[in-house]
Amino acid sequence: MALSHSADEHIGRSRRFDLLVLLGAIVTLFLALASEPWWTLTGTTNTKLLSIQVSPFYLHINAIGLPATSASANILGSFTRILLFLGFVALAAASIRPTAWWRNLAVYVGLSSLAELYLSFLMMYYWAESAFVVAYGIVPPYSGTVALPGRILGLDLNFYSGPFVTAAFAVPFYLGFLSFSLVMGRGIIKVLQDRTLKVLATLLPGGGIHDVYLTPPYQHIWFSSGDREFNPLATDPEKLNDDQLLVSFQKLYDTVEPGGSFSIILPAWATGVGDRFQRLMPNTGFTIEEAGIIYRVQGKPENELRFRKPLRELDEKSQPASSASHDAEPVPPFPDRSSLDDGAVESRGPPVLEIAEESPPIPVKLSRLERNIVKAAVELISRHQEPVPYRELLNQVYMDLVDRKVDFDSAREIETTLLNHNGREIILLEETDEARARVIRRWRLGEQKLAPEKKGRTSLLRRISTKPKLPSVRFLRKKSKSSYVEKRTGDTDQ
Repeated sequence: MALSHSADEHIGRSRRFDLLVLLGAIVTLFLALASEPWWTLTGTTNTKLLSIQVSPFYLHINAIGLPATSASANILGSFTRILLFLGFVALAAASIRPTAWWRNLAVYVGLSSLAELYLSFLMMYYWAESAFVVAYGIVPPYSGTVALPGRILGLDLNFYSGPFVTAAFAVPFYLGFLSFSLVMGRGIIKVLQDRTLKVLATLLPGGGIHDVYLTPPYQHIWFSSGDREFNPLATDPEKLNDDQLLVSFQKLYDTVEPGGSFSIILPAWATGVGDRFQRLMPNTGFTIEEAGIIYRVQGKPENELRFRKPLRELDEKSQPASSASHDAEPVPPFPDRSSLDDGAVESRGPPVLEIAEESPPIPVKLSRLERNIVKAAVELISRHQEPVPYRELLNQVYMDLVDRKVDFDSAREIETTLLNHNGREIILLEETDEARARVIRRWRLGEQKLAPEKKGRTSLLRRISTKPKLPSVRFLRKKSKSSYVEKRTGDTDQ
């Protein structure tokens, strides 16, 4: 489901920068430049009692009997401020270039600087709390107003009995959490988007999306706005490796319902990209259905690649149920002989075991393509020396035929040929994975061997063109020596 051209342009302009990360970077810069304390402890009614200010960048204590600061507070505060500036630069760069390869690394640096900011604040607060406990023997309140027991000497050198102190967190303390939320907002939205897609996939007819079209300008598709994991053409495919493209194609394969199609339209000059997609797509489960030239605009040819998700998954789900119902068919029991009347005659005779003689298999002449497919499959399984996964064998046979330049129509022809030879040269095994609740299929070698290819009679022209084999020098010397010995023996007899 492709978006219109105007909608693509509108979303494209909004995706040139990450707005949430940019706002998080601005808040981070404000925290790095701010000098206000994050937590304060002062007298409620008397400002000359004591004053403690705690920030990630400093620790100020103004009270009789308490140290003014900690020895390590200045060093830790300077390091935290420098690291927070670096985090701002990293977040700003990630917001301006949201599609760059280093974007995630820059976001991690920004989040690490914010995490260290709160770690520094906890260390400063711990030092202030420890000094307060040593001086007064009580733990200061985290927030609110409480009365301190005993008499305390104030800054004006007067004693105060049971004075009230007030502790509170300032606005910068909460702004740090806001910056965290903004930077991680994109990831949170992505998680919610994936959950929404799963709900939509279950509500749509057939349990998924039937057809997906990727058409120029490729930036976005219906259920994704620049999400690279759902849109393999959000960026230049030449800049992505095969693993990154396979992740996108696998996401699309899981979203499309069985029997649905996946179409990609490429410019006429992008033949290399089209060949790469045709090579990678069978690894995800899609089968190549059609590849040709179309004209959406008069005089402007384009290449269309159409892939199809096979319906075999539905057949596998329905096959166990039908086989179970067939096995559960009741067999009528023989009547009990004691239940028969004395005058009744049992018409049923004794059971007879019939043995049907199996007719020998009729040899079928294989075509050249069919022989090459089966031969490649047998060689690959023999090389692995263990059962090969279903899809992996199809992909390897596909690549083997391409390497040997064997002409074939599509990957579906390979799959059909291997299934036709199931139980002969190769055998398809099915195992149930209870952990993932799915059926795992593997190929192994069968008992029947591939019949050798019959060679025709050597043509007369080939026999004529074959060069006669000349005798070796050793053979000529041996023959001349034996004739000489026979000649000498004949002369002696005479």
